[in-house]
Amino acid sequence: MKRCSPCFLALLLFFSSQQLSAQSTPFLSDEEIRMLSNEISGDRAFEHIRVLTRWHRNSGMEGYFKAADYVVETAKEAGLEDVRFIEQPLPGANYTARVGELWIVEPVLIKLADIGDHAVYLADNSHSADVTAELVWIADASQAAVEKVDVKGKIVLTSGSTFAAVQRAVWGKGALGVVSYQLSEGRSMLDFPDQIAWGFVPMPPEGKAGTFAFMLTPRKGETLRRMLETGTEQDLFATGKRVKGGRVVVKAKVETEIGKAPGRTGFVEGWIRGSKYHDQQIIVTAHLQEEQGSANDDGSGCGNLLELARALNKLIKEGKLKRPLRDIRFWWTDEIYSEYRYFQDHPDDVRNYLANIHQDMTGANQATGSRVQHLIFSPHSRTSYLDALFESIGTFVIQTNNGYLSASRQGGFPRPYTRPMYATRGTRQGYTAQFVPYFGSSDHMCFVEGAIGVPAVGMINWDDDYIHSSDDDLWQIDATQLKRNNFIIGGMATFLAFAEADRIPTIVGETYAQGLKRLANDMKVAMQMIQEGKGKGDVVWKEATTMVEQGIVRELRAVRSAQAFGRDDKAAGQTIDEFSDRVKRKESELMADLRSYYKRVHGSDPKSVKLTAEEQEASKKVPVNVASLTDYFGKRNVGAPPTSLHGLMRAEVFNYVDGKRSYYDIYKGVFAQANAAGSWYYGTVSLGDVVKTLDAAVKAGGLTIK
Repeated sequence: MKRCSPCFLALLLFFSSQQLSAQSTPFLSDEEIRMLSNEISGDRAFEHIRVLTRWHRNSGMEGYFKAADYVVETAKEAGLEDVRFIEQPLPGANYTARVGELWIVEPVLIKLADIGDHAVYLADNSHSADVTAELVWIADASQAAVEKVDVKGKIVLTSGSTFAAVQRAVWGKGALGVVSYQLSEGRSMLDFPDQIAWGFVPMPPEGKAGTFAFMLTPRKGETLRRMLETGTEQDLFATGKRVKGGRVVVKAKVETEIGKAPGRTGFVEGWIRGSKYHDQQIIVTAHLQEEQGSANDDGSGCGNLLELARALNKLIKEGKLKRPLRDIRFWWTDEIYSEYRYFQDHPDDVRNYLANIHQDMTGANQATGSRVQHLIFSPHSRTSYLDALFESIGTFVIQTNNGYLSASRQGGFPRPYTRPMYATRGTRQGYTAQFVPYFGSSDHMCFVEGAIGVPAVGMINWDDDYIHSSDDDLWQIDATQLKRNNFIIGGMATFLAFAEADRIPTIVGETYAQGLKRLANDMKVAMQMIQEGKGKGDVVWKEATTMVEQGIVRELRAVRSAQAFGRDDKAAGQTIDEFSDRVKRKESELMADLRSYYKRVHGSDPKSVKLTAEEQEASKKVPVNVASLTDYFGKRNVGAPPTSLHGLMRAEVFNYVDGKRSYYDIYKGVFAQANAAGSWYYGTVSLGDVVKTLDAAVKAGGLTIK
């Protein structure tokens, strides 16, 4: 055997080290990573978005059904089985705009708005009109501002809400219609002077006539205001003609079709049928309805789902991927409403759901604005193996698609990224993403509901300067980010589709390890409570121990959730039991640490925890979800009392209801979750607010008391 030269030996050691330290995730083999990365295309997803952006596609609109038709046909071409549009009743009326034009006719002829240019120029739910009237300024449409102006028979201009202007100026004082240039999502007009917000007007109550509203850019709106307030000759709109200001007459022509309520809506469904398990379906979702454009929200998710369906079916057809053991169901929904309606119409179907993975706003060009891809964990009421799977694959994409000093400057890895995923027509930007505690307001929130009980994770980019406006269009979509986000969802779906008892060690191990990080954060928060609570010994000790106690309860549920893959396998059960015991043992260790820290800070041992009279009373009441999902969803919020609860924590109050936890148990779970993230994130939680919320739901018939 010949000796290796020093140079050859160095190279051999170098390449060996690269193999040993290659970035990976235990949930996917290196071959699976390459297979999915090679096949999933951000460019193909982009082309679907290009089509969907044509239509103004809010719930029940003609454009919504055209978009659904496109998805149905494309899903079939992608190889999905049993593709269909599932029709559902729309609580309101179907609405479609045909004509929407706004002109200045005096003192000079200027077109201000035309829905042929962009649908959001006309606020949704506008009624037909053909009127010419003087335009008057009502500032922010506050009651005080409207009272100062004679608006009867006129069209009002406001920088405020269309709803306020309609109620106060039109229905309150006889104005004919509204022109608004308010931006949505609290954005500053100075930052986005040429953006048109997606607006709405309220449907008329009994005894009131329908009206209309036009939405203008802040630049146009402010120019109109100046024109009204300036009496000298001017050419503010740069028409080439100087005219005297102080009086403006506008003509509004609106033609809309408004049906009778209830109308119709629905969602598109398609399947990749599994070969073995049909009671553990993987539901992948995106929502189809939004304003015209809406390329990122949620054209990106819809395009990615169509592409994921194509990619997985192609891999199966070519033999690179076996047919999944579990069903994968693809849903393109009328956001949130479709799920709630479907659950109520098919309550038994819910029992067959394993997990939901959701894409909303997953195509952001991150160089425009300061947008970060939020990778959203389940709420603590649903913490499970799914969070560990999500974090593992997501972290792989983050680490392989960003530049790191150690790897590129001294590690010898390729630059700028170690295992980049690029689209042909996408950028070469990094993947700016962050795992965050639970946020709802999209389709995944429906699955984590207490009465549904399915773990779910989602993706939403934020802060987004373009959502719900004319600016959410193709120019700010990056096919590279589409590919990366779709890889994460595709990787998760692939693992979930095939995982069985032999993967339990990986599932449990990763869940347990992730749980240790959560417990460390719980401990950190508990110590901060002790440090900041000097002079409040009994109260602060009770709150601090609640953090640890509820953390252990959460992590036990998370580890035991792996049983979904173990079924009756004895070895799998033993693994789950072993790590459950390890979690239990952590409680005494953490409590001992906490007790020692308390003594150092307060100078004495903490007293035993004693419940107050209020806490004792709350411990006696055990709420139960009513059997009917229609009653549950329809009644639990009736007569809801005002509280200081953050909206997400109020939802968690209901999510913790399981017929076993008392009011006090639920309070402790929600309290710990809110404090684990911080009051700036989830607000504060009091026992009184939790009790009031649950009592009201019981009174309304959404819950009962055990």
